[in-house]
Amino acid sequence: MKRLQQIELQNPEAARIHIICDNARYYHAQLVKGYLANSRIELVFLPPYAPNLNLIGRFWKFFKKTVLYERYYETFYQFKTACNNFFAGLDQYHASLRSLLTDCFQIIGHA
Repeated sequence: MKRLQQIELQNPEAARIHIICDNARYYHAQLVKGYLANSRIELVFLPPYAPNLNLIGRFWKFFKKTVLYERYYETFYQFKTACNNFFAGLDQYHASLRSLLTDCFQIIGHA
């Protein structure tokens, strides 16, 4: 809830603040709902089972494909190093990420 307060404080001019989020349980907690009742923040939930709309989901899938799939790390240190190298070297994946993390969504079932 502290994050929600920070978002409001950082956007004092905004009449309404829309936050796009997944359907994690903590967004539906009574404490959060109580705070949002008197807040300028409105949560907009992604539809369930819509990974094409969830950019972070696509990013993590790319991460796992690049760092985890078909790889074995003998030690935790090697695994940690591979993860750190991935994030430190994101520039080398620029072309792949640019095409993967796009906001050009296909609307299915819409006439």
